[in-house]
Amino acid sequence: MAPTVQPPLFSFISDQSLALLLPIVVYWTYSLLFHWISLQEFPWFEKYRIHTKEEETRNRVELPDVIKAVVTQQLLQTALGFLAVLADDSEMTFDDELALAGYETRVIQLLSFFGLQKIVSLSAVAIIAHVCYYYLESVARFTVAMAILDTWQYFLHRLFHAVPILYRHFHSRHHRLYVTYAFGALYNHPFEGFLMDSVGAGLAFLISGMGNRGALAFFSFSTLKTLDDHCGYNLPFNPLQLIFSNNADYHDIHHQHFGIKSNYSQPFGTTWDRILGTHMSREEANEIIRKRNERRAAQVASVAAGSIMSIATTSSSKAPHAHHKDQDVLSGGNNGGNDCHEESEHKAYAFRLHERRPGNLERHSTGSCLVDREGMLTRSRSRLDSDLISREGLGKAL
Repeated sequence: MAPTVQPPLFSFISDQSLALLLPIVVYWTYSLLFHWISLQEFPWFEKYRIHTKEEETRNRVELPDVIKAVVTQQLLQTALGFLAVLADDSEMTFDDELALAGYETRVIQLLSFFGLQKIVSLSAVAIIAHVCYYYLESVARFTVAMAILDTWQYFLHRLFHAVPILYRHFHSRHHRLYVTYAFGALYNHPFEGFLMDSVGAGLAFLISGMGNRGALAFFSFSTLKTLDDHCGYNLPFNPLQLIFSNNADYHDIHHQHFGIKSNYSQPFGTTWDRILGTHMSREEANEIIRKRNERRAAQVASVAAGSIMSIATTSSSKAPHAHHKDQDVLSGGNNGGNDCHEESEHKAYAFRLHERRPGNLERHSTGSCLVDREGMLTRSRSRLDSDLISREGLGKAL
C-alpha cells in the first residue's frame, strides 16, 4: 500500500492552522474559568487559594495591562506561525502498513530472543504491533517532546535570571506578578515569549517527530499546563497538580523574593531543578518565611521597647504641673508601594519606624505617646501577619 496523506480533522481548516489556534482558545477558556472562580470566592475554593486577595495589591501591573500584553504576544506568535505554515507546503504522509509490518517484525524477533515465538500466535503479534504503533509510539513521542520543552525552558529561564541585562529588559516583566493568576501565564516580553514558548514548542515538535495531530495535542496541553501553574490555587483534587510535581504551589515559590533563584523548571517536571540544586520545596519555603517573620517581629518589639523607654525618660524630666495638648503623631504614609521585593519594603518599613521615634516627633503627653506606640505595634504585627504567603490560602501547605 502506498503512503497516504493524512486528512485534516476538520474540512474547513488544516491541522497545522488548528494547532496554532486551539491553544489560544484553551488559554482564554481556562483563564476565564479561574477568573470567575476568583470573583465568586467560593469557600470551597478559597481555602486552597495560595495568596489572599489583599495580597494581589502587591502586583506591579494591573489586570487590563496583563490582558493587553498577552493578546499582543499571541497575535505576533500566531502570525509568525501562519507564515511558517504557508512556507511549508509539504503534506503529512503515512504508510501505516509498512510501519505495522516493521513493528510485527520487531515483536517476532523479541519473542524469538526469549523463546516465546511458539506460544504467541500471529494474530496476537498483529495486536501487539497495532498497540505499539498507534498508542505507545504516540505516548513516547509526546514524552520526548515534554522532556525537550522542559530542558529548553529550564536553561533559557535560568539564563534570563542570571544575565542582568536579560532580566532587566525582558524577564522582569513577568515578575511584576507577585501573586500569579491564570491570565498572567503568558505575560512576558514578546521577545522572551517567542524564544521560551514558540521556539521551545517548535523544537519539541521537530525533534520528537510527532505528526500534526500530535502537535495539536501537545501545544494545547502545554498551554493548559502553563495556565494551571499560574492559576493561584493549590487544588488537591486537580489532576494536573496531582500528577505533575511542577504545579501552581511549586511555581508560586519562584515568584516570591526568597525563591526567585529557585524552581526554574517549567512546565512539566522538576528534574533539572533537582539535578542542578535549584529545587525548593514548600517545607523549605515555609521555614524561610517563619525565620523572616521572627526577625521582623523581634525588630518591631525592639523598636517599640526603645521608643517607650525614651518616652518615659522624656516625661520624667517634665514639671509635674505641665500639661500639653495631645498632638496627632501618626504618620500619614501607607504601605510603601506594591514592590514584591522584600529588601526594598523592609528598608522603607524601618525608615517609617525611625520617623516615629520621640526624637523625631513633636512634644506630647506620655499617655498619647503610649497609645500611639501600642497602635503602631499592633499595626506592625498585623502587617507581619499579612506578609505570610497566606495563612489559609496555601492550600494547607503551611
